[in-house]
Amino acid sequence: MHLLYPGTRSGTMRHIPILVTISLVLSNSVTTTVSAQAQTTRMDLATLYDLGNLVVDTNADSVPDLVNASLILGETPSISETAAAAEISARLGFETMAMNLPIQRGISAEGILIVIGRSGLASSGLSSPGIDPTSLDAGEGSVVIRNVDDRTWVLIVGGDDEGLMAAARLFSGVLPHTRTLSTAKLGAVAEDLSDALVNAGVVDGEVRLTQARARIDRDGVSRVIADITVNPADIDSAAEAMRRLRDLEPGGEDSSPEESSEISEQETDSVTTQGDDQEDNRIPLSYPGLGSVEARITDGPVIRLQGRAEPDPPGPISGRPGSGAKNDLDLSSLYTTDGFLGGGPIPDRIDVMLVPGSSGIEGLPDLAGRLGLESTGFIVPLVRPAETFDNPGSQPTLVLVGTENRFTDQLADSGLINTSDLEPGEGLIQIVPDAFGSKSSLVVTGSDDSGALRALEQVALTFPYLDERGKDRPTVDDVEQEVWDALSGHSPVGQAAIGLYKLDRIADKLSDVTVSSARVLMSVEKAEDGLGEYVRARASSSLGTDNLEVLIDDRDVQQAGTIFEETKTLPSEVDRFWSLFRETIIPAAIAGQPIRVEARLSEPPELRAQIASEAQQTLIDAGADPANTEVRILSAFKQGYSWLEEVIAPRLQGHTLGEILISFRRNDPPEDWPQQAINTPVRWLHEIFPIDEVFARDLGLELEQIRFEQVTEGPTYEVRVTDTSGSVILNESFDPKWVLRPYFDRFRDYEQVKVTTGWLQATADGRTITDERIVTDPEAFWDYYQAEVLPVIYDYVMELHEGIPNGGSGDAPYFGSLTVEMAMSEPDYRLGIDNEIHAPMDALHEEIYFGTIEFFDILGRNSRGQGLTFPGRVIPRMRPKSDGSAATVEVVFTGFATSRPAVIVEYQDDEGGTGEVRLDIPKTGLERPSARLAKVHEDEPGLRHLGLRVRVDTDLDTRDSLITLSAPEAVDRSMVSAAQIEATIQEIESLRSQGLYSTALSYHGLGSIEIWAEWTHKQDPNSRRTATLDGNGSPNPLAEWRSLLPENWSYEGDRIVQWDTPIPPPEGHQMIAKMAASFDEASIYRVGRSYLGKEIWAMDLMPLISATHWSHAKATTFKPTVVYSARQHANEVSSTSHVLRHAELLLTDSLQRAKLNRVNVIVHPFTNPDGAQLAYDLYRTNPDYILHAGYLGSLGQDATSGGNDDHAIYPESTVRGKLWATWLPDIFLNPHGYPSHQVVQLFSEYTGLVRRGRVTERNWGFNKGWFMPGFSFIDNPNFPRHKEAAFQIRDYITSGINSNQDVFEMNQRNYARYRRYGANFDPETFRLPMTDSVLIQMPLKGSSGEGGGGYNPRVTIWSGTTEAPDETAYGPWMELVGKAGLSWDQAILDYLNDGDHKVGRSGSHFFGGVSLRMNRPRPPGNEDEDQSGVDRNPRRALLRYKP
Repeated sequence: MHLLYPGTRSGTMRHIPILVTISLVLSNSVTTTVSAQAQTTRMDLATLYDLGNLVVDTNADSVPDLVNASLILGETPSISETAAAAEISARLGFETMAMNLPIQRGISAEGILIVIGRSGLASSGLSSPGIDPTSLDAGEGSVVIRNVDDRTWVLIVGGDDEGLMAAARLFSGVLPHTRTLSTAKLGAVAEDLSDALVNAGVVDGEVRLTQARARIDRDGVSRVIADITVNPADIDSAAEAMRRLRDLEPGGEDSSPEESSEISEQETDSVTTQGDDQEDNRIPLSYPGLGSVEARITDGPVIRLQGRAEPDPPGPISGRPGSGAKNDLDLSSLYTTDGFLGGGPIPDRIDVMLVPGSSGIEGLPDLAGRLGLESTGFIVPLVRPAETFDNPGSQPTLVLVGTENRFTDQLADSGLINTSDLEPGEGLIQIVPDAFGSKSSLVVTGSDDSGALRALEQVALTFPYLDERGKDRPTVDDVEQEVWDALSGHSPVGQAAIGLYKLDRIADKLSDVTVSSARVLMSVEKAEDGLGEYVRARASSSLGTDNLEVLIDDRDVQQAGTIFEETKTLPSEVDRFWSLFRETIIPAAIAGQPIRVEARLSEPPELRAQIASEAQQTLIDAGADPANTEVRILSAFKQGYSWLEEVIAPRLQGHTLGEILISFRRNDPPEDWPQQAINTPVRWLHEIFPIDEVFARDLGLELEQIRFEQVTEGPTYEVRVTDTSGSVILNESFDPKWVLRPYFDRFRDYEQVKVTTGWLQATADGRTITDERIVTDPEAFWDYYQAEVLPVIYDYVMELHEGIPNGGSGDAPYFGSLTVEMAMSEPDYRLGIDNEIHAPMDALHEEIYFGTIEFFDILGRNSRGQGLTFPGRVIPRMRPKSDGSAATVEVVFTGFATSRPAVIVEYQDDEGGTGEVRLDIPKTGLERPSARLAKVHEDEPGLRHLGLRVRVDTDLDTRDSLITLSAPEAVDRSMVSAAQIEATIQEIESLRSQGLYSTALSYHGLGSIEIWAEWTHKQDPNSRRTATLDGNGSPNPLAEWRSLLPENWSYEGDRIVQWDTPIPPPEGHQMIAKMAASFDEASIYRVGRSYLGKEIWAMDLMPLISATHWSHAKATTFKPTVVYSARQHANEVSSTSHVLRHAELLLTDSLQRAKLNRVNVIVHPFTNPDGAQLAYDLYRTNPDYILHAGYLGSLGQDATSGGNDDHAIYPESTVRGKLWATWLPDIFLNPHGYPSHQVVQLFSEYTGLVRRGRVTERNWGFNKGWFMPGFSFIDNPNFPRHKEAAFQIRDYITSGINSNQDVFEMNQRNYARYRRYGANFDPETFRLPMTDSVLIQMPLKGSSGEGGGGYNPRVTIWSGTTEAPDETAYGPWMELVGKAGLSWDQAILDYLNDGDHKVGRSGSHFFGGVSLRMNRPRPPGNEDEDQSGVDRNPRRALLRYKP
């Protein structure tokens, strides 16, 4: 910075050398790393928070991750001293992304020593502290930097308590700036003084800012003290320079002396300083908030210089931000924006005020430090001792800490809390709604100081966890959710308990009946062994009879009862062929007569050739002309392809060919069904796919010599072959055989489809002998499935649901499982063209799976107008054979005894009369419980007691009267009584006492659970029933990732992630466990379980953090974050493979590892573990099939469906949302795949691709390379850089994909194939929008990003999906598509790694305080900069793939 002085020219100025501390300047993209031990230069006020001083970087990623300080307090600090320590600790926490809690205390600790107050000064042992608190005025405080015995000390002292708080808040809210983080840094003051010395000819001086003072009656720094060291010969010149600087403008109103000839020895110190760059041509010392500068020249005078900032303009001053009521505050949300924090979605404010009492508050600095750590902003003052104000209702939400707190006493006196029954050493943590006016308050107290300190420790160090900290350790939120699930009837234990309550209600209804015998049915999910005997004992007691039959209907889809089971041998097409052959053709074999036979059978080529040979020989043996008798058996599957390959191609061998032109007729809807929706216009072209490449390979032709032509009339196929001169060599035509049938026999008017079929045609000497259809084996199966299996399913559903099943997922699942295991003789072989196959049983797998799901959709829409979702498990198991024998099929259909969980009692009375009473066990809309109270004890870890409030509708169970006003089902789902809640908890307690459901609602670190069932909107103990669940359960073992490792495994440098086979969940989770065991940068944790109970794990990749606590909000603010979430559609197998390989390379390749210093990487390898396991199990039998049974979640609905519901059917559906909310990532990635070969659905118009009711997806019917199906971007003036960022990301992607030659060639080959078989003839359906030679489907325009349905654009600038042809990939094909995915993974990471990410600081003042905030713009760049000239592709070099 250049200062303009009278009589000088800025161009001739010389600059004093200034010693600069090594620091992290958060606004710079290139930073310097300082270890925890390396405070290499002495700190001053300008460099307090520079990296290497109060905060340090322990893992070399240039991010502060440890507080390098220790608090020095007296043995019995005053309330004000503790409050001051808390203000200081909040700022220390704010400055780092990790810290040790409790904050270290005492002189023996490492790091910079922060002495607080007079008692701290007395305990410090400093003989020459450099400041005498008695020299300070009342209401004045000081922050002093001292270096003594090679240690740095920061002294925070005041003339009185108010002065001490002023100093603490100066340290916490202002330094190293003059007023707020948006005003000048104090380094500018040092530069002003240095420039003044230079202009006076002093060249070897040093300026160090060692003291700053604050007053309670003004903002900012009232005085900053600069120690100036010069050569003795320059003392007078230095003094003159300071006077000259002072006299640039008139002095202020301070009446104290402006100059002194002496400086007390204890107030001198040696000098280092750091300059801070500021704008050029500023008037020196004109910084808002700067009162004055005291220049202390060593062995020279002290000169006072007044600050020159203009006064604030007149006008209103804003109030404290975040002072509104926190309506959703409870113990589960303390460290969220519903709790202590504010702003969002990244918390950037602290919305509470800490109010300490007189005792039990020693841990207050730890709570304040935790608050500063968890937020990217906070507000000063944060702490106000209870004795210092009288109007709690005018304050922000109060956290009342400690004992002898007058506001806590007020709440106790008014009956809002009860401390009188606390045991010695017991602590209380309680939310008090409407504690002061409309604002809630959190009370943290105890029966005594020990109890209060233990409660404070729980809040500051442990919450939201119950006891042990860790991402997969139980939290208060977990307890809330699981209590909610139980009380609302959504969990097994809840259903069992409510079922017992309902059984008692049935007994009440039968109280006037003498029951002689009864049959009791209880239908519940995941019933535990022993429940039946328990129900028997209860029923015997309540119904008054021992003559009981008790049935437990387990609604676990894996344990459901069998509804239908059948093993069937289907009619054989081969047998039918021989039967017709013998009946109609052999009798026509007149001696010497030529016979021509053409059949179409869906059998392997070798078998068809064998049958043809045997049939021909049989005819000859019967007397047919041996020279002119011919039997030809084509494939009934892809008949045109079979004709071209087996009839036409052999006739072309040996010819010099010029061109092959294949004409196909456009496939219009059939005349008998003109409204056909599944129609595929290019169906007949698809039925010969990929014949052109087969011809080129087998006939030695260039692909360009084979052309397709679409016609609208004539034969289905015509082939015209010419030689090089254009002369016709061959011209033949062909028509497949097909029949029209209903898509569903049950819903005949829904859709009609053309199905290719078998046939037998024979002529004898030109006379037709036979011309008959042969039903193929696949058709025979489908006839059976439509005629016998689906009707059983239909009748089961309609009977169970009385003809009107509830649509949607209200009663899901609707059955347990449908397993179809079939052995059938069918073609099943690879074509030698990429991953293409001929496999009708692959097509049958698709039909069974998607057809059944579609059947449930139509069933629901026909009966009630809404499809049935989450229907149940559909598992086709295909076992192809090639011997021509009859197909066998085994069908097992399982289900439940009732339409939904229920209790049914069928009884006979003593007079022989019978009756039935049913009560459902409803899944209700109960509001979420709220954790309001916790108790702890000084001698116990965790919580000994947790109280939760749940709002209900009524006190008593009034169902019997309500069902006269509304339907019983509606009453059951919507109305919940306190009596039912009370009974449910009592039933759970009783079940656990008998060893049943012992793990339910049982947690490590939690004793008893108390439920307050209240029927008023506001908390009211007088409108409450209370029930307590004692801690008599047996918690499940805590998640232990090391259990995933093989026994005695150790890392020897071998590759961890294989690309040979699909990776099932156990293997994938073992892989990330190996990474965690081998590399400090990898940490894994369980993020949930699937519907079928499989564990779901995730992995964070980031430099090791050694501190006890770290903040995700800070981690994702200091560095950008990317989440890789794979295998949503779990038969799309390559995403797990390439994401895990990407993770491995980040850990093992040094160039890749360096990127973790700049980007946080989160890996979620299995979004859908149930589907992934099923796909793998099926792959072991059918490795070349698409295996869509593993595509969706376990109940036939997408694995992410319902993830935002209160009680998600799929637990796994919530995982992505949790990862996003935890990490708040810049980019969220969701790699997908699609079939690696042509998709065939024999009974869905061949390429109808009917999925979940959609019939318009035929453009997914065959391989079109690696592509992006929908490249979304945000185009919104509120997010001015998002669009440009998205296009930069796109360019990174295309560069990465094209950098792999084999991937590039695979893409171009398949894009061309897709064009020939799709885009050339149906461009509306088969589109090929290209960007840099990569298929990327771009929208017409960007979205606003604000309409819901996506990630919050204020956090996540882009989310992307890919499609790789990987259903099902293994071996070299897996290597190829995995390589493409890896390039995409690395491209996205490189975009983030290359970005100029800058963390900016800002601050503002309000009436009575200041706010601080840090922010990293997303995407990087200044908020107002014009980006029109930005290069969209900053990385021109190709990415390198490392296998």
